Parts: sequence; C-alpha cells; structure tokens
Amino acid sequence: MIALLTRRALLAYARRPLNLVLLVVVPVVLVVVWAGTLADFSELLGGVGDRTQIEAATAGWAAAAVAGLAGFFQVSGSRAADRRLAAAGRSTAVVTARLGSSLTLALLASAGGLLALAASEGIKGPGRAITVTVLFAVIYLALGIVVGTFVRSEMNGALLVTLAWVFDVFFGPGMGAGSIGVTRLFPLHFPTLVMTSQASGHAGPIGDLGWSLSWAVGLSILAVARLVTDLRPTRPPSRTLPLRAPVKPTPTITRKILPAPGPRRNPVAPAAPAARARDNCAGGEPVTGKDRLAAGLRAGLREHRRNVVLWVVLVVVPVVFIALAIAVTPDTLGPVTLVEGSRRYPEMVSMRRAHAATMVPVTSAFLAGLTGLFVVTGSQGGDRRLVLAGYQTREVLAARLGVIGAATVLTTAVAVAVSSAWYSPNQWAGFTAANILVALTYAMIGVLLGPQVGRLGGLYLVLLLAFIDVGLGQTIMLGDGPPTWGAYLPARGPSRMLIDSAFTNQFDEWPYLLLGLAWLFALTAAASLAFDRRSGARR
Repeated sequence: MIALLTRRALLAYARRPLNLVLLVVVPVVLVVVWAGTLADFSELLGGVGDRTQIEAATAGWAAAAVAGLAGFFQVSGSRAADRRLAAAGRSTAVVTARLGSSLTLALLASAGGLLALAASEGIKGPGRAITVTVLFAVIYLALGIVVGTFVRSEMNGALLVTLAWVFDVFFGPGMGAGSIGVTRLFPLHFPTLVMTSQASGHAGPIGDLGWSLSWAVGLSILAVARLVTDLRPTRPPSRTLPLRAPVKPTPTITRKILPAPGPRRNPVAPAAPAARARDNCAGGEPVTGKDRLAAGLRAGLREHRRNVVLWVVLVVVPVVFIALAIAVTPDTLGPVTLVEGSRRYPEMVSMRRAHAATMVPVTSAFLAGLTGLFVVTGSQGGDRRLVLAGYQTREVLAARLGVIGAATVLTTAVAVAVSSAWYSPNQWAGFTAANILVALTYAMIGVLLGPQVGRLGGLYLVLLLAFIDVGLGQTIMLGDGPPTWGAYLPARGPSRMLIDSAFTNQFDEWPYLLLGLAWLFALTAAASLAFDRRSGARR
C-alpha cells in the first residue's frame, strides 16, 4: 500500500510539466549560468568565502529551491484525496507515502544541483558538498510541507516558499550578511557557512554543522506533525433543527406568453447599442460607459483586496527586502558613470547608496509583474461574462488596468519611501517616475505571460525576468557597469533615468525616457490585443 501510494505521488508530480521544468532549469540557471555572477556579488557585498566555495554553494541553493516547491506541491495538490484515505483508516500509510515521495524528490533535487556543479566547475571536497547539499534540500523540503499544511492556495504557497528562499540566499552569509543578527534566524544560515568553510563564531558548543542538523531535524519533526494533523477529517458542527409541521405546496398557475412576431435574434449574442442602453436603464437614466467602467473598477479592487497574502507581499516585501539590502552592503566607494549636460564622466559613489537606489526597481518590477499576473488570470471567466452582458472589451480592460495601476503605484511608493529613508535621490520626480515606468512595464509583462503559462509558471518567469533584466542587466555595482546585452531589455531606459535622477542635479537622459515609454507602449498594445482576443465575445 505504501509503495503504491508513493509511486502514484511521484507519477502525479511528473505529470505536471512545470515541476519537470523546475527540476532541470533551476540547477542549470543557478549553478551553470549565475554561479560566477553570484560570486562577484558576494565579493562586492563583503563576503569572505572563497569564490570556488560560493559557486559550490549554488548547488545547495538550487536543491533547496526545487525541494521546497516539491514539498509544498506534494501536500497541497493531494489534500482532498489524502484526507479520504486517512478517513478510511489509511492515515499512517498516507503520511509514510507522502514523506517517502517528498524525500525522493529532495534527493533528485540534490542530484540535479550536484550534477550541474560537476559539469560547470567540478566538485571539490565531494563529501562535504554532497552532505550539505542534501541538508539544504531536506530543510526546504520540510519548510515546503509546513507551508502546504497551512496555505490552501497553490499560488500563495508557492509565492511564500519562493520569497523565503530569496531572503535566505541573498541575505545569508554567502552574500556577505553573516554578521547581521537577524540573518542568523534563516534556515540556510548555518548550512551555507558549512558549505563555504566560514566559521560563524556564534554557533556555540554544537558548532555550525550541529545547528544545520538541528534545523533539518526540527523542521522535519514539525512537518510530520503538521502533516498528521492536516490529514484529520474536519467534522462540521452538528446543528439541531426545530421540528416543524410539513407545509403543503401551494399550486401555482402559469401562463405562457407568446412573443410578438419579429426578427429572430441569437440569444447568446449581445444586444444592439440601443437595446443595451434601454435594458440597462436604472431610474429612467441609461447606464453610460463611464458608469460601467467605475463599476468594473470597484468590483476589481474589491476582489483584489480579498487576497490578503498578496497585499501583505506588496507592502511588506519592499520594506524588508530593501532595508536588508542596505544593511548588508558595505559603505565603500565604487565608480558609476553619470551624465551632466553633454559630459559623461565616472563618479565615485557609495555602494550602499547605489544598492539602495537600484533595489527599488528590482522589487517594484517583480511585484508589479506579479500583480498583473494575479489580476488577469483571476478574472478570465468574469471578463467574458461581462462582455456578453454588454460591456465593451476596452471598458473591461480599462477596469483591470486601473486595478493593476493602483497596486503598482502603492508598491512603488512604499519601495521609494523605504529607500529614501536612508538616501534621498537628488531629483525626486525623475527617480519616482523611473521606478513607476519600470513597474508598469513589468505589470504589462505579467498581463501578457499570465494567460500563456498560468499563474505558477508566470510567477517564476516574472521573477526570472526581473532578476535577469533589472538585477543583472542594468546593474551599476559591478566594475564594468551595466552589460551590453542589457540594452536590449525593457528596463534599460528606466534604469538610466533612475541613476541620473539619483546622483545628479539635472535630468539629461531624455533618449532613455523615450526608450522606456516605447517599451511600455509596445507591451501595453500587445497586452490589449491579447486581452481583446481572449475576452471578446464571439458574435
């Protein structure tokens, strides 16, 4: 019975294309493609680990990302079936099978990270590398299971696991934040120290390896306990209804009214404009397009407001993410190319101030893309019904874009405020406009990607694009400045505007403003065409 359930769980995981893509793509991207860049960032942010050891740690980070999501999907995707089996007396078999399939996936994730490391840089110290990589995977596997027992929505749970991993990796000791007290509470703090051969000095008698094992064992025990608790069937409270005498149904008389002769109409097709205006009368006054737009905007904001997890992410993540980025960056000087009038010159700028400025568009781009993804994928059926009920497609689209714009402006305002609390930009208007421009651009990317790849696939694509484009393609913190390939990505124009507004007293990047507006216009036009094709009624 246990073997059968384990095999079925693994087959169900393999049938989902996104799981297989993550199992292959995450190790390749993190270990093969980004290992060198992450090592450069570690050195820039004050990391003391050896470059080779930092690159080896990327194998564990990749295993943790894949295993955490695998553990979450193992629980959330089969909760109803598992509860039915547990109610039939198979609770122990279900728990054992879930743990067995999850551990198998964690070992596969570890193998994927180690194979990618062997193919790119080679494994130096295989005993330590294999042991600690498996520890990475087990820790996040247990964390994913715990999240899966609390969070019902697949999108919200995957988002929480992914954000936990982002904070754990980019603000951990591998990126130079080992001396900050709050980062010691992250699950991968001590395993990263063991992998990179750094002595923490605050591990106590059991040492860094002992704390790593404690995290793995403690989270595993919590995962098992939560899984057992989650499988218990919930019984609705019993209600005693008062006895009432049976009521005899009253016969009703119906009259069939024949329609007046006239031209036949398709009952599914929307009414003509005159008939629509007549049918939508309220108090003798026809409902105008402005009224429909306002009603659609109110309904969209009300629906969007119900997702508490998303609003917490939109407000809390910018605060924590940018504040930690500023805290972990050493206050050293680095060259940044600036433009003043017709003169282009290098200026020595504080890397902490530069990091504070550049983290705002990274955060805004990801969260705005996530907002566009949520809004457009959560209202597809309702949008079609609104069009059939008489709404114009442009009215529905304008209502959805209004919701996306409101959430985007809120997130960008929070991010700008947090960054400016430490370092105010020289030009407030240009700095704010640049961040809003890059956020709206990625909101349109989320609108485009959502219907094509779904919410979960869009989540990881938006995160990947924001990190590659805004985080790497436009960065000014590396010695050579932004790479040349970043000029072909959407964030190049707003990023140059942001740097000019943050560090100079006069705005001179007008060509990049036009470039950013051109990207936004093109993506908005493409999103509008895709929305019209998807939501328009067939006449």
